[in-house]
Amino acid sequence: MKVDRRYYCFGCGCTGDAIDFTAQLFDIGLKDAAMKLADDFGIPYSGRDRGSPQNRRSVSAKKPEPTPEELWQKKHLRCLRAYLDYLSLLLEWKEQYAPKTRTEEWHEKFMTALRELSVVEYYLDILLFGDRADKEALVKEKWKEVERIEQCEREDKGDRHKRTERCHERNVPDGR
Repeated sequence: MKVDRRYYCFGCGCTGDAIDFTAQLFDIGLKDAAMKLADDFGIPYSGRDRGSPQNRRSVSAKKPEPTPEELWQKKHLRCLRAYLDYLSLLLEWKEQYAPKTRTEEWHEKFMTALRELSVVEYYLDILLFGDRADKEALVKEKWKEVERIEQCEREDKGDRHKRTERCHERNVPDGR
């Protein structure tokens, strides 16, 4: 393709200017293409202001459906984020609830932090540095747990300790 003031495609013989190119690329009319270019580049036109929602026409390309790879990446990142949040909480508990003296009784949250830290760090190692098969297996195995962590966060946005305490309760296996 040759581009100067007008474009010319050597493959199909199409020619035109930027508006023609945009119209063909997004399969829209010339007027809509001109308005899209103006909106995209912040150029006011016909007394319409770019920021005015009632005067702005929405001309956009259709978003393609996400690929299976994109869906998996999104799940992987959600899982990673949930475990990073949980790690942060456990580190906070380890420091905040550590016994001050040798004779002081250990707080439940301190014991939980000691018990769970190595497990969460292991999961994070897999999510960050493991091979693809290990990451996929972990995400699949722990997905319900990640959804529960996220649900707790949505329900108790303002009260971090209340939220994470409740979320932690579902992490403690029976018999421990």
